[in-house]
Amino acid sequence: MNPSSDNEVPISILLVEDEADTREILSRMLTIKLPGIRLLCAENGKSGLELYQEHRPDLVITDINMPLMDGLSMAGAIREQHPETHIIVLTAYDDTNYLLHAIEAGISHYVLKPINQRKLFASIDRCIDSIRMKRQVREQENFIRKLSRAVDRSPSMVMITACDGTVEYVNQKFSDVTGFAGCEVVGRDLRSLFAGRVADDMTEELWKSISSGKEWRGELQNRTKGGERYWESVAISSIVDEQGAITNFVIEKEDITRRKLAEEEIESLNARLAERAAELEALNGALEAFNYTVSHDLRTPLTVINGYNQLLRERYADRLDQDGAGYLQTIADEVQQMNKLIRSLLEFSRMGRQELDCTEIDLSYLAKAIMEELKHKTPERAVTFVLQNGICCNGDYALLRVVLVNLLGNAWKYTGRNEKAVIEFGAQVIQGETAYFVRDNGAGFDMAKAEMLFTPFQRLHSAEEFEGHGIGLATVAQIIKRHNGRVWAEGVPGSGATIYFTLEMSKQSAHALSS
Repeated sequence: MNPSSDNEVPISILLVEDEADTREILSRMLTIKLPGIRLLCAENGKSGLELYQEHRPDLVITDINMPLMDGLSMAGAIREQHPETHIIVLTAYDDTNYLLHAIEAGISHYVLKPINQRKLFASIDRCIDSIRMKRQVREQENFIRKLSRAVDRSPSMVMITACDGTVEYVNQKFSDVTGFAGCEVVGRDLRSLFAGRVADDMTEELWKSISSGKEWRGELQNRTKGGERYWESVAISSIVDEQGAITNFVIEKEDITRRKLAEEEIESLNARLAERAAELEALNGALEAFNYTVSHDLRTPLTVINGYNQLLRERYADRLDQDGAGYLQTIADEVQQMNKLIRSLLEFSRMGRQELDCTEIDLSYLAKAIMEELKHKTPERAVTFVLQNGICCNGDYALLRVVLVNLLGNAWKYTGRNEKAVIEFGAQVIQGETAYFVRDNGAGFDMAKAEMLFTPFQRLHSAEEFEGHGIGLATVAQIIKRHNGRVWAEGVPGSGATIYFTLEMSKQSAHALSS
C-alpha cells in the first residue's frame, strides 16, 4: 500500500494518544506500513486540535479518554471546522450509547481496544482510498474548470454539439464574432446554421466525413446576426466514448476575413502587376526599336558626314584657308563626340535589361587594375592612389567593372588640374552596412545639387571645364539599383568628392575593415 506518488501531495495523518508506549508503537506501525505518509503526533486532545488547525491533516486517529480534552470533543471541534475530515477512534467502549454519541460527533470509523492491527489498517485503507478519490475528483473539477475557462477565452470560436448536431455550447468568441448570444444558438441544429451558406454537395461531404469519425476542414463565407458577411476557417472533429461511439462534435472556427481581404487585394495587385509587366514588355520593345534607330539611323548620317568631311580635307585642303580647315576639324570633333554620346546612350539603356551573373569579386584587385590603365593612358600625371586591400563582394563582374571604371575615371578627370592628386578606394561600415567608396581631392561639387549627379545628361561642370555627357554616374546608379543597393555622393567645391555605394545581392565581406 502506497498512499502517495511522485506526482501527488503525501497523505498526512494525525495520531492523538496520551499513553506514550501506545503512541510510540502506533507511530512505528504507521511509518512502516505507510512509508509515504506525513505523520503528526499529539499526547492529548487539546494539543491534537492545535496541530490539526496548524497542519490540516487528511486523517485523524485518536484515543477517547485523554487529559485536557477527550477525543470526542476534539473530533467534534474538527468536524465543525472541516466536516470532510476522516476520523478513526480507538476505544475500549462498545456499548450502544457510546457508539451513538460517537456517530453524532461525526466519527465513521472506530477500532476497539486492544487494537486489532488488521482492522485498524483496513479502516485506514478505506479512509485513504476515499481521500484519494476526493482528490482526484477535485483535480478533475479544477482541470475541467481551467479547460472551460481556456475554451471560453479562446481566440477561436468554439462550438460543441450532440451527436445529432444539436448545439450544446458556444464560447464567448463565437458571440463576439457572430453577434449571436449563446442562448440564441444553443438547442439549434448545426445544419440550420450552415443552411444557405454551404453548397449541398459540400454539406453532404461534411456530414459523411464527421459521421465516420474523420475531421472536416474548410473555409466558408458566413453572416453575422446583423447580416454582415465574414469568412471563417472551420474544423469539425468528433468525440467518442469508450466503445467508440460518437457522442459529440467539436467545431473550431477562426475569423479569416482579414486574410481573405488581403488575398483578394494581393490577387488584384498581381493582376495589376501583370498588366504593368505587359506594359513594360511593350516599352522594352519600343526601347529595342529606339536602340536600333539610334545605332543605325543616327549613326548612318554621322558616317556620311564624317566621310564627306574627310573627302573635303583630302581633295580640297590646298584650296581652304586656315579658317576653313578649322571648320572641318570642328565638324570632325563634333561627329566624334556625337558617336561617343550615342555609344553611351546604348550602354546606358542596356544596363537596365542585362541579366546578372553574380560571382565573388575582389574589388580591390579590380580597382587597382583600372587605375593602372588610367596611369598608362596619361603617364605624365602624378597621382597618388590609396587602396584598401582585400575588399570583396558578390555581384556581376562586368557591371561592377563599369561602376569602378566610371567612378575612378571621374576621380581621374576631376583631379586633372591638381598638382598632387589623390584618389582613394575603400570600404567602411555606415550604420551597420558595408559601403564602398571612391574619394578624390579634385574639383568637388555643391551639395545643394547632389541629386543631379545621378540623372542622365545632368552635369555640374561645363564642357569647357571637363569633358563628358552626364551619363557615367547615371549608369552607375542604374547598375547599383540592379544589385539592390544604393548610391550617394558627398562633396565640397574645390576640395574633392566621395561617391558611396552599397550592394545587397548577398552578404558582402570587407576584409580590409577588420585588418
